[in-house]
Amino acid sequence: MSDEMLMDLADCGSPEKLLTVILKHHPAWTAPVPVEEFARTVNIVEFRELEGDSFEGALLTDANKQKGVILYKAGVRVERRRFTVAHELGHFLMPSHKGNQQCTAADLRESRRDTDHRRREAEANRFAAGLLMPKPWFSRDLDRLGNADVAHVMSLAKQYCTSLEATSNRYCELTDDVCAFVFAKDGAIRYIRRTANFPRLSFNTGDHLPTGSSSLCASSLPLRVASTWSEVDGSVWLETERGRRAPKILEQTIRQSDGFQTTLLFIAPDEVETEEDAELEKSWEFGFRRR
Repeated sequence: MSDEMLMDLADCGSPEKLLTVILKHHPAWTAPVPVEEFARTVNIVEFRELEGDSFEGALLTDANKQKGVILYKAGVRVERRRFTVAHELGHFLMPSHKGNQQCTAADLRESRRDTDHRRREAEANRFAAGLLMPKPWFSRDLDRLGNADVAHVMSLAKQYCTSLEATSNRYCELTDDVCAFVFAKDGAIRYIRRTANFPRLSFNTGDHLPTGSSSLCASSLPLRVASTWSEVDGSVWLETERGRRAPKILEQTIRQSDGFQTTLLFIAPDEVETEEDAELEKSWEFGFRRR
């Protein structure tokens, strides 16, 4: 099967096509996906620890990119190592990516496509997320769990042997809920992932968590225990237009080690303003102004 699969993979030009072929050839897989075992079947001949703090992972290949060695940062948790291995494997299998790669922690979070480098890193991340948390499985498990909850993300992370952060990102990509994840360290925002239908937040990378958010009280929580939900006015987190009502937000956070924390923002379906609601509200506003 390996030779046949390698031939099929050679014709794939996107992460999604690669994943379709891989899952087709491995119908018996269950979570967690045996990523290193699989990598060996596609000519990754060795895994090595990478010393130093400059890079999270690296890929070394021969001149024709037929065989490869994957390196991952020494001393990291198994969940983080698995994502690094899957990321570098994405570089190895994508025909348009060069053979030798050195990837930083920021590269393993990249989702933008505005430069060639960012596009390649985003593709490797899409591959890694799709390999470790296949869309058909993950979507099925999301539906079974119900509405967004940090406890659900923790359960999925354990099931798929992925980090809370990687699982949160995948959750945000595939859920039908209106939600956003805010990743912070020592009270400062590292980055934000939101569903396509979540309103624009008024905070960016480097900003402090907002006054009025329950996330500021995370230091009083035990490690890796999700807080209870708290309801906050949407204006605490969101960009708001004058005269427009901000939806109420349900906020939940979890404290991790070394000052890291993850916050989940959730907007209930009855709080989501439709385009028709917005137009109606605008017409009322104009009507009052005419008086």
